[in-house]
Amino acid sequence: MNTTDIRYERFNERDFTTVKELLSYDVVAGEDLLRVLAQAPELFITAYMEDKLVGLAQVNEPVPQSYLNVYVAPQFRRQGIGSAIVEYAEGELRAGGTQKVRSSFRADHPSSLAFARKLGYGEYFSSALMQRSGELFPVEELPVRTYTDEDYLASHPLYATAFHEMRVRVGCFPDSVIAQPSEKERKEWQKDAEDRFVYEINGEIVAYSHLSGNELSSISVRTDLQGRGIGRKMVMHLCNLIYQRGNETVELSCVVGNEARKLYDSLGFEEKYIRDFVRKTL
Repeated sequence: MNTTDIRYERFNERDFTTVKELLSYDVVAGEDLLRVLAQAPELFITAYMEDKLVGLAQVNEPVPQSYLNVYVAPQFRRQGIGSAIVEYAEGELRAGGTQKVRSSFRADHPSSLAFARKLGYGEYFSSALMQRSGELFPVEELPVRTYTDEDYLASHPLYATAFHEMRVRVGCFPDSVIAQPSEKERKEWQKDAEDRFVYEINGEIVAYSHLSGNELSSISVRTDLQGRGIGRKMVMHLCNLIYQRGNETVELSCVVGNEARKLYDSLGFEEKYIRDFVRKTL
């Protein structure tokens, strides 16, 4: 099979059924891609050999450090197709100014790590997907409210600093820096402001969080106030909100080595699987 004959196309909604069938051939690898596809189809590129769909790539926006994930149907693997799709996607990212690219896969897929190493990707960090189901938490009324655009300049430094300090403590992020605010990010936050929340004490924002569907995608507490139960109360409050929105489970990702894992364990979250991240300099 000549990989130079692969035809790349931007994902089209009319292909959803075909792509869903393709991803069903490998449930472990396909489940996560299908979830992202439902939320952000514009990130995907399809790969065809003649009229046969053979693979799919999630290629995020070409920022300095971007993300790439590739899937090839099991019956078409070990023919160089995956390597060709990665090379094409890396070229797209490089042309857009990306300097480093990340990828990830479940730790129970050892062949994925071997494939990544072969293409020059080095091990980066691991993250546990955790899930909770059960009753609502009995919580007191909290000073939590929906985020507004005026909260950005107070919320962003709190969020950026907390995550930077977590990465430093874990020790897997030697080049971590405190992310700087930007108008582009501010506009992104405003788009789904109804899924962002702030916790106030005496009129000051001391914690910030973001929900994505049934996922608690981020929660951060001002570093000088950590360890005082604010994070616990806010997690419980947000879990209740997710349940009240009609979801049966709450999910979150916790970097392996993050001390917050103890909090999530104590609140009834259970580890579903570990996801390994790798990185490459283009």
